Amino acid sequence: MNYKIGLAPMADYTDYPFRKLCKKHGAQFVFTEMISVDSIIQNNDKIIKMLPQKDEKNIGIQLFGNDPDKFCLAVQKIEHLADWIDINAACPVNKVVKKGAGAALLKNPKILSKIVYSLKKYTTLPIGVKVRLGYKEINIEEISKIIQDSGADYIIVHGRTREQFYHGKADRSYVKKLKEHIKIPIGATGDVFSTEDIYDYLNNYKADFVVVARGAIGNPWIFRMDNYIPNLDEQINVCLEHLRYMIEFYESETQAVKKFRKVLTKYFSGKKGVNEIRKNISSIFSYNDVCEIIEKNLVLKDTN
Repeated sequence: MNYKIGLAPMADYTDYPFRKLCKKHGAQFVFTEMISVDSIIQNNDKIIKMLPQKDEKNIGIQLFGNDPDKFCLAVQKIEHLADWIDINAACPVNKVVKKGAGAALLKNPKILSKIVYSLKKYTTLPIGVKVRLGYKEINIEEISKIIQDSGADYIIVHGRTREQFYHGKADRSYVKKLKEHIKIPIGATGDVFSTEDIYDYLNNYKADFVVVARGAIGNPWIFRMDNYIPNLDEQINVCLEHLRYMIEFYESETQAVKKFRKVLTKYFSGKKGVNEIRKNISSIFSYNDVCEIIEKNLVLKDTN
């Protein structure tokens, strides 16, 4: 991955419409949201919309599971769609961890090693792993060495343990520490909300690349890397463009709008009137509903 800034895999967020929007604003690479290897093997219909679409480039498919053989079976079905495969060893959510997947792999580095090793033997695609600093205790240096020795092509480090979830501040120092003895590229993620955060990881902590997660939701401008602050008109236009992408992709206006609800207010964080939108979010079901709620609570208030 010879790129510096990309969109992180985020469950229920990094679908095709959002990836398309972020690419338009400067994301050099993107990931799918995490996908279960079991779902791929079982040909779950929902997976089709989660996988890369025909016009996408510079995209990795992130997979989660805990069985090396299932990872290989899943990759057999989808490798033609991806530029690389990413193994999720970072997700802290209980329903994922209870299955021995996601961050649970940090407690079982032998299985994680076998997954990487098996995939490297099975496919010619680059293989990477997204990790946290550890499960309860920090063991990122040990984990990273195991991942590297198993043949992985890169590591992405989120500077929190599983126990922290998203609380506290991501510890960036471990990226720089790992660079001292890990030879494969190291990507950084965690608390990337500004251009300064991106350059801090790249310049001060020597990350090879940065992956933006929550900081991109409602703010695709972050990928410009120039501290750009859009005005209200731009925010509204891009917000509605995002929604139009979703309606076209999901082929159901109601379904698209329902999925978009959680994103809508992110575009207008801190704006006068956004709390009213949040209070009435469950009452919007159409593109026109979204336009009206924005007009009533943001545009009119902004002109008064």
